[in-house]
Amino acid sequence: MRSGVVKWLWLVGIVLVVPSLSQPKSPQIIQKRIAPHVVLFQEISAEPPLAIQGLRITPARSVRIETALGSDVVLTEGATRGREAVSRAAWRRRALAALNADYFPYTGDPLGLCILRGELVSEPFPNRPAIGWRPDGKVVLGAPLLDAELIRPDGARIALMGINRPARANNDLVLFTNFFGATAQIETKPPPQGNGATETVSVAVVLDALPRPLRVGSTAQAVVREVLPSASSVRIPSTGGVLIGTGEAANFLQALQPNQLVRIRLDLKGDGASEWREVTEAIAGGPWLVRNGKAVLPEEYEQAGFNRSFWERRHPRTAVGRTDKGELIWLVVDGRQPHSQGASLPELAQIMQRYGAVDAINLDGGGSSTLVVCDLVINSPSDGSERPVANLWLLYDHALRPTLPRAHYRIEPPTATLKVGDQVRFRIWQETKPVSTWDAIWGCNTGIGFVDQWGQFTALRPGQGVVSVYIDQQWLHVPIVVEAPTPSETANKDGGAGGNRTHE
Repeated sequence: MRSGVVKWLWLVGIVLVVPSLSQPKSPQIIQKRIAPHVVLFQEISAEPPLAIQGLRITPARSVRIETALGSDVVLTEGATRGREAVSRAAWRRRALAALNADYFPYTGDPLGLCILRGELVSEPFPNRPAIGWRPDGKVVLGAPLLDAELIRPDGARIALMGINRPARANNDLVLFTNFFGATAQIETKPPPQGNGATETVSVAVVLDALPRPLRVGSTAQAVVREVLPSASSVRIPSTGGVLIGTGEAANFLQALQPNQLVRIRLDLKGDGASEWREVTEAIAGGPWLVRNGKAVLPEEYEQAGFNRSFWERRHPRTAVGRTDKGELIWLVVDGRQPHSQGASLPELAQIMQRYGAVDAINLDGGGSSTLVVCDLVINSPSDGSERPVANLWLLYDHALRPTLPRAHYRIEPPTATLKVGDQVRFRIWQETKPVSTWDAIWGCNTGIGFVDQWGQFTALRPGQGVVSVYIDQQWLHVPIVVEAPTPSETANKDGGAGGNRTHE
């Protein structure tokens, strides 16, 4: 799928403005068409330092957006609890591009709405928005709420409160499918200091013959196979699911008997809920940044549960939005690093508006912020390496036709050793002929520094790593060593006239 990407690489636009002596230096902007319906853009500013990168995606029959769970499940027993690096998930799924998505706790459960291949995998988080993709290419945004219930054979009903997350200890009812993992379970928390553990009243019901996918706006019927009192962990059958109820919900489930039929109604309500019945892929985040063409006021951030420290300070950020033409914008702002200070939420809203978004939401940021294109990490994650995430969005453009590589290339210089803060400009050659960097995609997956789409690398952290470029269906790599500066060099860079050294 991706092997023909450079056939479509061409310069869409470039803005280089020479500033006057009295004004801040204008940002450098480069845009490259990486597929028939996808444009990669990057904006680099020096005053203040800021690195913005993103994709502009035009809906078309050939364009497909998919939701992916880290490791394809919500929870595992491994150290990452089912979370996965964005680049790894994109490589496994052979995607053209990928973007990190929702917030998550230590369990790796996406906190908000998640729809995957038409199935409701995770319920919405109250007052937090989501963005969805319909098969016709329409982008849907809103903040709906879960409207679901379990119906017993006697007609009695009870609200279903969660999907594919650990059940809470008091008055909760959660449906688990094999998207969750191997076993359904109750949330475990340490007892309050000085108190003994409190026993949770729970009942688990094992279901069989549960039809899939469980779509928004549908009612499914399943067979009760087992009713298990006081079960805190139950294996999920491949052809069914598990219900776990605590408190009053446990009493409701206790009345069920094996071989009875139960119905599960799944829907969303509020904030354009009817549109979500057509959505096949969705992710969530929050808060709103732009809605109906206007930037959201900070008071609304607070109402959605985001405090002043979160929205006012500059951090790495990820955002998605929709333009008035129906285009989808993916955007990542680097932060907490010398080359990029990050953005506050009001600043992020302004950036999204500048790129044409009339509706936009914030996604998980900080060390999670990651944009991958052609298996290359385009931005510089602030942790120094990719943070495994709970879920992500994948992008495909099937109008991109594979072709055979046309030539052999090399990068100059072939290796580089730098000090933290130094820069080197890489160039691509085809034999004795220089090749335009506009025909290439640059990335650095190892976290030692940041390479922009001009091929200029900035060393950020000591260590060994690789700068990579994708050109003409080929990946080329350059080994890099970044050394820590000596105390005298650090003092010179912080307060002297030396500045950063540039290697050609």
